[in-house]
Amino acid sequence: MEAHFKKCSHCAAVLDGTRNVISLVGDDHVFEVPAGFSRRLQKRIQRDAHAVPNAVPKDLTLGITEDRVALGSHLIYFWQNDAEFARGVRFLKLGLENNEYCVAFGHDEALEKVRRILTTNGYDIERLIADRKFTLLRRKSAAIATLSEITSVFHTAVRMGSCAIRFLGNLAIGSDALPGGEDDVLELEARVTGAARQFPCVVVCMYDVNTLPGRIVLKGGFETHPLAICGEHVQENSFYLPEQDFLRDLRQVH
Repeated sequence: MEAHFKKCSHCAAVLDGTRNVISLVGDDHVFEVPAGFSRRLQKRIQRDAHAVPNAVPKDLTLGITEDRVALGSHLIYFWQNDAEFARGVRFLKLGLENNEYCVAFGHDEALEKVRRILTTNGYDIERLIADRKFTLLRRKSAAIATLSEITSVFHTAVRMGSCAIRFLGNLAIGSDALPGGEDDVLELEARVTGAARQFPCVVVCMYDVNTLPGRIVLKGGFETHPLAICGEHVQENSFYLPEQDFLRDLRQVH
């Protein structure tokens, strides 16, 4: 811990502040407490204790648009040029500004692109990863294993006290083939919606319409995401199919 405090200014500030509070409270000559103070303080503590649940955020500002989106949401965002990709990364940038836990997921090329944009904006990615504020999650496994990796990261973030998690997934045809093939990708997208509802997270999936097959765009993009980013606004996706309905239809095709 002492080694960490030497290199982490945030934790060092918290430590110094705590030390000062302990010192002040422990010195009975510092404060002249007015009559009735203890009774009023106790009432204030009880009132604030009841207000604590309301302090936990129920939504967050998306960043890609000005909309606020409920935690547990799963959104689709289509992009086709560098400016639109960078706009999607604003979702993570706003999370880092607000000290929310951020995750970038996808193939190597997309992760490098996310890293480059955030670095240009002044973020030290390696430091964020070391401080457990950011995770780069490479797409390398089939649906069930990938979903397990994602939820494991979410569980870790929650155990560390994160009240909000931002997950930016990137789907495109990179140098490597899609793990498990198209149907496996579609299954993963369908299952992410249910998984997201179990955590204080917002999941945004960025689809590269330049490289993805039409079937992935139509079924994965439109049928597995309850919300869609359209222009400057978020709206409900009328093409969305609940997980069980989507998976049943997917199996019937074969």
